[in-house]
Order: sequence, then structure tokens, then C-alpha cells
Amino acid sequence: MQVKELQRLLFMAVKSFLLFCVFFLIDKTCTWTYRRVSDFETSLNSSKALLVCTWHGNFIFPMIFLKREHSDTFVISSTHKDSLVLGKILQFYGFRLIKGSSTRGFRNVLKQMILLFKNAKSVVAITNDGPKGPPRTAKEGALNLAHKMDAEILFITGKSSSFWTLRTWDSFVLPKPFSKNIIYIEKIEIPHDLEKQKVASYVSDKMNQIQNDIDNINI
Repeated sequence: MQVKELQRLLFMAVKSFLLFCVFFLIDKTCTWTYRRVSDFETSLNSSKALLVCTWHGNFIFPMIFLKREHSDTFVISSTHKDSLVLGKILQFYGFRLIKGSSTRGFRNVLKQMILLFKNAKSVVAITNDGPKGPPRTAKEGALNLAHKMDAEILFITGKSSSFWTLRTWDSFVLPKPFSKNIIYIEKIEIPHDLEKQKVASYVSDKMNQIQNDIDNINI
């Protein structure tokens, strides 16, 4: 193995460890309250597969929830170097990764999702605006497939009483230690007769409407 490659792997390992420590501190010191968790339980126990949606900048909320309540989840993970760092942590938590994104390897993602959506017990999680945005604008592929295969679609997001907003393209929300946090879950119903080209914009509007309402909640 070349020295540069070894250095790259070591650097990624250090970043993964540091990020894991940050997530561990947040997870263990913060309080977490669930709202509408019955939507998740109903969808999980239905006769259909489940697609969990979230915005990239709010990913920590479904991550914490699913880690605690259903780590047997397939997470679509980009092949971008930062996503690979996060992917190591997700695998440690017990999640199974589907490598690819809307910009690279998406055929592999769709192929695996088709197989998963045929199984009513499958849970797949995706950041709909990832991996590079634009923020809070859902991409079509996964949603069109989920709608076509009649999978349940669930939006998981949240709000923190005290948080940092990182200077990233998605304005990533990172709750501060000892903050109070709400994890909010809501099923999104897509009209069966909705035209294919309108599915993503319909879900985007619903997710943004829900997120705006959550952002206005006092904790």
C-alpha cells in the first residue's frame, strides 16, 4: 500500500473517531422526545416497505431515532469522502449501507432499492437533497421508485433547543450537549394519480411545510 493511501485511510479513521465522539456526547447528554412515533410503528408493521426521508441538514434526528429504535435500516450513503467518514459510524451503529448517490452510482442504488421494496419488512433511509443539494429540494429517483412500488413514505426530522449550524452547503444542524430535542415523525401520503414528474416537488413541499412548522415550535 502506498504511503499516501495509508495516510488517507488514517486521516479518515481519525475523522470518523472524532465524529463518533461528538455524536456520542450529543446522544448521551441530550434529552430526546418523540412526536407521532405511532406513524413509524404503523408504517413499520404494514404490509409495505418503508422509505424514511429527511433533509441532509437535519440528518442527526433520524439517525438518533433509528439507531435507538430500528438500526436494521438500509441507509443510502454517498461515495463522497465526507460521507465515507459518516458511513463508518453508521455501520458501527448497525445500519447497512447502500453506496451511491444521485450523481454517482445511482443505478446501483435503484437496483438494490427495487429488491428491498419487494420486501414488506425493508426500511430504507435517504437524505432527499443529498449529497450536494440544492438544500431542501428532493431529487426524483428514489421517490418515484417508492411511489411506483407503493412503499410507505415517512418524514423524520426534529428541532433542538440549542444547536450549532455548521457552515456547510446544507447548514447542518448539530444539537449542543445537554440540549432538549424533539424528533418528529410524519407519514406522507402521495396521491396515487399524481404524475411522475410531480412526485418529488409534492414531497418537497410537504417536507418543507412540516419542517417549517417544527422550526416554529417552542421547546
